[in-house]
Amino acid sequence: MPGSATEHQASLLFIDLLMDVYVDLCLSFGLPVWLASLLHTAERLRNDHARRKKVYRLLHRKLMFHGVGVNEESQDQPTYVYPKEVKMLMRSAFPKDICNYPNPDHDHVVYITVEDLISIENN
Repeated sequence: MPGSATEHQASLLFIDLLMDVYVDLCLSFGLPVWLASLLHTAERLRNDHARRKKVYRLLHRKLMFHGVGVNEESQDQPTYVYPKEVKMLMRSAFPKDICNYPNPDHDHVVYITVEDLISIENN
């Protein structure tokens, strides 16, 4: 079984190198490095559109868990609008088939800042 241990080590090295790319991307946009793990999680999906959707869903879940923009009196979930740095990160990591949807504009919109993302890192 020595071959299987070597294969396992090689796959771990590949994962580390892939994470390094995502960490470098996060740092280049001034974003917290915990976002790199979300990008890495979505890497296995079939196309860039699905990957971006997965990362945004994971990011939404994390923000909800930390109570960012959550109104205790309302049952409605907030609609998050992410800073341009997050959008540029997503487009750099998964560049194919990008759609330029306009930002939503209704009562439940919460504008997320880079500072909001950094504060989650510290909690």
